[in-house]
Amino acid sequence: MIITSIRPNGEINVGFLSFLKSKPESAAAAEVEAAASAETVALAEDAAVLITRTEIIDKRQRLAGYRFGASAAEPVLVDALVVAQVPEFAQQRMALVPLSAEAVAAGLHLPLAAPHTVFLLEHTAADAAAILRAAGSQVALHGVSLKDEDAALLSSANLALLSLNELPLTEFQALCKQLHLNYPHLKLLVDGVATWDEQRMLLSWGASYFMGPFLTTTDKVDPDAKIDQSRMTSIELLNLLRTDAELPAMIEVAKRDPGMTYQVLQWANAPANGQTTKVTSLQQAFMVLGRNQLYRGLTVSMFRLGGGANKERDESLLEVALTRARFLETCSKLPQARRDELFLVGLLSLFDVLLGVQMEQLVGKMHLSDDIRDVLLGKEGVYSPYLTMVLLLQRDKVGPALEIAAQLEIDIDSLPQVGQAAFEWAQASMQHTGAD
Repeated sequence: MIITSIRPNGEINVGFLSFLKSKPESAAAAEVEAAASAETVALAEDAAVLITRTEIIDKRQRLAGYRFGASAAEPVLVDALVVAQVPEFAQQRMALVPLSAEAVAAGLHLPLAAPHTVFLLEHTAADAAAILRAAGSQVALHGVSLKDEDAALLSSANLALLSLNELPLTEFQALCKQLHLNYPHLKLLVDGVATWDEQRMLLSWGASYFMGPFLTTTDKVDPDAKIDQSRMTSIELLNLLRTDAELPAMIEVAKRDPGMTYQVLQWANAPANGQTTKVTSLQQAFMVLGRNQLYRGLTVSMFRLGGGANKERDESLLEVALTRARFLETCSKLPQARRDELFLVGLLSLFDVLLGVQMEQLVGKMHLSDDIRDVLLGKEGVYSPYLTMVLLLQRDKVGPALEIAAQLEIDIDSLPQVGQAAFEWAQASMQHTGAD
């Protein structure tokens, strides 16, 4: 399968829609299984390791990388991260990996070394930091202070991890500003950032990276906010698709937006669709793509239509949403129609954040099934435990998530492979984000 990208201007590159095709239940299950390498399967036979990933957002609101972890002994953790291709990921983006001084002394870090791997140590691990620096690896320190005994390590470290909640706010501000002043080369990564207001505050105090749930929270929702016209056109077409409208009505809506017409034709002419002659009309394009594939593609493209000041943030949201949606689609043995709806739940669950409007306002504009509507509005329903489960996993709350998985009769032993496959799928679908 050829993968290209989703273009920055909202156009999805032609290879991407092959990822979005709904597959028969047996085929989808086989794809997930194939996505996990033989090594992953072998590892799971001994002890399944569920890897957690916490988003690391930079100053420009880009998803710069992840903090990787697992509830496992360090040798098992390292093996799992190698199998999950974290060193390959860290060729391009930050992979923050916590290790003990003993693990570094034993050389456990060596298989994970890569240009953008950052090993997280306690501030007392001077010998381990020296080993990593001698090998050319990047070092992050946790638990740092302005005391003299931390000065030498801070002078040579690349990153300092601070927790927003570990000090009173005035003391935390003083710590950030003094670290920034005394060690200008040192990048500050702050964990526990809950809101965009906190992120902006920390940015003004010199922080470079941020972790916490703020990315997927709404920022200053305006109850009178208007959705831009290109997105409204997409929503109107999505509504027609959901209500099985006649083809002429859908074509009429698509024609209002020249960019959408071009985009749909590009999708239809993708090599994955196997067309021997070029598709030149919207009628042909809609017939080639089919309703389900077109609906998924339009939903994803909503993340690309805004541009402007929020472009980088929207890219980060798309990566989180794709991982969430793919996990929801592939984690269960529900009928395919239900799994298709779970995929949409994963994507739509961030639309209020994306568009800066209240979910009630957004849902009121879209034709959705009652089950999808209920879960998006926070009501109890058939899909609410699935969304709760994936939200817990994305916030590193593995125990409660596994309890819900057991209640849903999901194969818990398969979740490490499902999670890894969903992550890889989302990464692959975005790997050429900046392509023309």
